[in-house]
Amino acid sequence: MRSFPPLKGIIYFEASARLQSFKLAAEELFVTPGAVSHQIQTLEAFIGQKLFIRQHRGIKLTNAGIRYFNRIALILKDLDQATTDIDFITKMQKITVSIPPTLLNKWLLPRINYTYLSENDISVVFVDTIEMLDLNKENIDISIRYSIDKPNEKYCRLLFKEQMIAVCAPGYIDKPLTHLSAELLATSTLIETTNRLIQWDLILANNNMKPYPHQSKIYFQNSMHAIEAAIQGVGIAFVNRIFIESYLELGVLIEAIDMNIIEDKIPSYYLVSNYEKMQDPATQLLYQEIESYIDDDIIAVDV
Repeated sequence: MRSFPPLKGIIYFEASARLQSFKLAAEELFVTPGAVSHQIQTLEAFIGQKLFIRQHRGIKLTNAGIRYFNRIALILKDLDQATTDIDFITKMQKITVSIPPTLLNKWLLPRINYTYLSENDISVVFVDTIEMLDLNKENIDISIRYSIDKPNEKYCRLLFKEQMIAVCAPGYIDKPLTHLSAELLATSTLIETTNRLIQWDLILANNNMKPYPHQSKIYFQNSMHAIEAAIQGVGIAFVNRIFIESYLELGVLIEAIDMNIIEDKIPSYYLVSNYEKMQDPATQLLYQEIESYIDDDIIAVDV
């Protein structure tokens, strides 16, 4: 069983050692100098060491007192910081946001104003998923959903429609092509993201192309890996333009093919919450903050 020293004695000792005076320690702690002296005597008796030399004009730490003060000061500082940290966490309201992984990585994280949220005592918990989680059952406050049809929630804002393009590393093909060809399919690896609602097969059909019988394909669950594979020269990835704009500007990726894209039932990203969740001012604030990131150039309109 642990044997702890008297905590009041520790506090009185630290103040006396720091201020080099029982009187000044008493004033800081709002007690009498006699009470300080008594607590330190109790502490000295507990540890079996003299901590102070009592002098006519004041006090002086013994060698044991110096060593003890150096350790105690660090411990009390850590204790104070731990208390401050837990108090900060308790005051911060956590808002849970579900969002597709690549949208979180490539779109939301670079835009989110963390200082603004912190100033309003809001911390965000991200659940990175493509699934349409039930806001109440899964305890989700705000969701960004990827779907063709508009979600059936009271609060629903279209962030942007999906703009899919085929991209690859600059050296993967000789030059960007104006249309799909059987030769390109035969000599290329098509990179596909299984979570996307529009896949290569649909694009080929929309461009009146038959799949190459022995087409080389590689599959990833989310777009982040598909984009990375394209950058590394693995093949041609079919991805959302908004995720790779910076790579196109840097020349890390190029638009490989100018294709006919499906115009009917284009998947979109929607900012969603419900009436119950939006009664919370913190949820309202975060919803409006994300809403403010909408770029008018990306076909964003109220629905």
